[in-house]
Amino acid sequence: MAQREIEFSKLTFLVVEDQEYVRSLIVQLLKRLGVGQVLEEADGASALTLLQSTTPDFVLCDIKMDPVDGLEFLREVRLGSGSVGNSQLPVVFLTSDSERGTVLAAMENDVDGYLIKPVSLNDLKSKIISVLNKRRTMSWGKTTA
Repeated sequence: MAQREIEFSKLTFLVVEDQEYVRSLIVQLLKRLGVGQVLEEADGASALTLLQSTTPDFVLCDIKMDPVDGLEFLREVRLGSGSVGNSQLPVVFLTSDSERGTVLAAMENDVDGYLIKPVSLNDLKSKIISVLNKRRTMSWGKTTA
């Protein structure tokens, strides 16, 4: 199945990263891709608060943050209740942590992807397209009874 073109200008991204410099670099990359809106939060706790009132199309999230790290954020998104819980929200970890245990924990919590920092524009674009097309394929394959 051929990948469909992604209309980046119609998408809203949430970047969750505690290092302001790294966060600004990711935002710049997303703007170069033509993303319509980019929201920024410095940790998982503030990102969870934002998700109570806003639903982005895609989340790029660091893992090592305080007081709520990326894994805890992901668990809340996948299993949480109310407006925060969203099993369909694409979440990709952008992190410098490539330890096996961390990667396995991310996979167990249904992360959509994993990119090791520093990330290039091409790698970021490829991962976003791959994840969104996979999500589309999954939603098309579902039938209602």
